Amino acid sequence: MKYIATILLVFMTVTLVTSGVLLWKRRKETGDHSRIIWAVLSWISAFFTLTFIMRTWQETTTTDGAFFEQEHTFVPILIQMTFFLYPLEVIRPTISRAKVYALLFTPLILMVGVGMCAGIEYTPIYTYADLWQHIGEFNVWFRLFAHMVMLFYCFSLFLVPYDWRKSSADKKFITFYSCGFCLIGLLHFCIQMSHAYFLVLAHQIVWISLFLSVAWYELRERLLVPQRVLEQKESEVEAEACDSADEYLWEKIIGLLDNNDKWREPNLSLNSLSELLESNRTYVGEAFKQNTGMTFVEYLNKRRIDYVIAGIKDNPNIDIHELLNHVGYRQRSTAWRNFQKFTGMTPTKFVDNLK
Repeated sequence: MKYIATILLVFMTVTLVTSGVLLWKRRKETGDHSRIIWAVLSWISAFFTLTFIMRTWQETTTTDGAFFEQEHTFVPILIQMTFFLYPLEVIRPTISRAKVYALLFTPLILMVGVGMCAGIEYTPIYTYADLWQHIGEFNVWFRLFAHMVMLFYCFSLFLVPYDWRKSSADKKFITFYSCGFCLIGLLHFCIQMSHAYFLVLAHQIVWISLFLSVAWYELRERLLVPQRVLEQKESEVEAEACDSADEYLWEKIIGLLDNNDKWREPNLSLNSLSELLESNRTYVGEAFKQNTGMTFVEYLNKRRIDYVIAGIKDNPNIDIHELLNHVGYRQRSTAWRNFQKFTGMTPTKFVDNLK
């Protein structure tokens, strides 16, 4: 088992260092600090991975000690706090990030300060019988409370409001990140409760998977834009006149899409649009086919690409990523695929043909 763990941990160390270097080299592309944060976290994680390799061979890992040791209770809370920095940077929540940091971090810092600096004597817990025998002691239930708080904070990322107008991140990816974050927290809690070595390995695998996924998303998928808002006149999307009985529904659809630029919302779907219209999904989908000859998805993508094309024609030197982000795309591959579908070429080639 030690040899398998060592191979895995060496692989983790190399990949974490490499991804950190790649992110650092391209840190200026984002217009924010997200890549700097993740690069630094990658290097810190690589350092902890190296120490874990040494501890594995010295047999001083978490599985070799007592339950809920002080360093395995409060140090992970400090590490957990750093995991909030990246999503808060890319989500750009509707409320001030300073307020979010204060609400999230102040209770944790106070708890860690009490746990590590208040001179509390911690009773070693080696078995569940020991846990039950000393459950009434302050040092025991305080450690249990700290772990429960950590679990709660793992799930609190789902509560951070997402503003699609300001965020350049895909909401699905943020959800994926939050789920990975929660899984890491749950595995850590289970490790403290059982000291099972296979859970330690699972924890490391999930950890490296999350780091590599974020690095891949940053370097390959995330559309990067400056934080300023585009001030460009929207291209008009003409719809054929409709004389059917559903004309009123179609007018409501167009009115809703145009209202507050709803058509630019990254996560807009036929279901969510139907709910906003208080109508049936089938009726709304049929309205698109009758009035445009396209499905909802085709219409939405065509409207977005038409806007991008108009913007490029007005200014061939405009930032293509910024345009694609502005119309609702958050993943490079999706934006490129749809642009090629409607134009037969990539955005870069399209721009070159105009020059």
